[in-house]
Amino acid sequence: MEKDSNGKNSNRKLTRRKFIVKGDLWLLLCLLGVLAFHFFAARERKAEGERYAEITVEGQVDAVVSLSEDGVYTPARRPAVQIQVRDGAVGFVHSDCPDKICVHSGFLSTPGQSAACLPNKVVLRVALRKGQPVDSVTY
Repeated sequence: MEKDSNGKNSNRKLTRRKFIVKGDLWLLLCLLGVLAFHFFAARERKAEGERYAEITVEGQVDAVVSLSEDGVYTPARRPAVQIQVRDGAVGFVHSDCPDKICVHSGFLSTPGQSAACLPNKVVLRVALRKGQPVDSVTY
């Protein structure tokens, strides 16, 4: 016989609860299904409208370029910086800054993404032309 917390003899057996029972598995499966649905639904949802890049120098918009037209752009007030648009994406391709972090940031294509060359005070931002708000951006 086993003793209970008061030190008296007890006739009931101690049972251990299993770590995961059948109901727990169903709950976990349902949660995973909901998460998978939202993940794939968010990937399929595309923002509509024309994407463009806004090039800002020292806080003022220097140029607005469409991502549908390939080309290389140089901000008027920062001739040492070159920005390229290709295949619907935009990015820094040359800068005279010491670390070249802006060049290594790669090409941007999703509305809401941005890159900056801090020594030259140039900011590159991708947006939508038709005023469509961006729900979220994940990096």
